[in-house]
Amino acid sequence: MWGDLDKNQIDGFLKSELIGRLGCFDGNKMYVVPITYAYNNGYIYGHTKDGLKIHMMRNNPNVCFEIDWMKDMNNWKSVIVYGTFEELKGEDANNGLEILMKSIMSNLDRKSYPTEASDHENHGIENYAFQHSFLSPFLHNKNNEIFEIVVYRIKVNEATGKFGNNIESTANN
Repeated sequence: MWGDLDKNQIDGFLKSELIGRLGCFDGNKMYVVPITYAYNNGYIYGHTKDGLKIHMMRNNPNVCFEIDWMKDMNNWKSVIVYGTFEELKGEDANNGLEILMKSIMSNLDRKSYPTEASDHENHGIENYAFQHSFLSPFLHNKNNEIFEIVVYRIKVNEATGKFGNNIESTANN
């Protein structure tokens, strides 16, 4: 069976994933790139270095965003979002980074389960390591230059979702 996801299913799916694809257009060139993101209260939050996608979104803030999940050809979900890019500065940028980090940590916690008691003891170290790895691409490059982090959000203006669900296939697994 194939069908449409309703608004609650779309919101739940957007909250459950960490990686999506962002599409932007500058009038001549289309650019689609995977990003780490967080979904919160009708906005998709992201961060990056100043580069091609940021330049394109500054020139044309209308973007498209897509996520999908696929177990097999008969069991899948996808969501497409049409939205508006907004660059965040100051306290808004700090809040955006906090939303992004909390969402990623929450999703990682749900998707990986410690197998031994000692794994719980190291969780604080893992959080610190994650936070360092989350920001390290922006701290230094081969010339020891520090990059400025660009924090942005995309206001969701429209979202559509589809699914495929083969009941026989899922019942046998």
